[in-house]
Amino acid sequence: MAIRRSSFFPSLDEMEQRALDRSAQRSEPGSQFDHPTAKNLFIAVGVLTVLAHVVGGILFAILGT
Repeated sequence: MAIRRSSFFPSLDEMEQRALDRSAQRSEPGSQFDHPTAKNLFIAVGVLTVLAHVVGGILFAILGT
């Protein structure tokens, strides 16, 4: 008796078709991001970087020599 693969995960053919469909879709003009999560993550990391530098600059000005 063969062990049946769970149908919970998509087959490789389905995954390949999804990837082809996704790559066929063009992003909006002027956009550098194909995925909205990547865009949001990029913005969040940028904001945290600027915030960390501002806080570090303030602490350095108050405490620093």
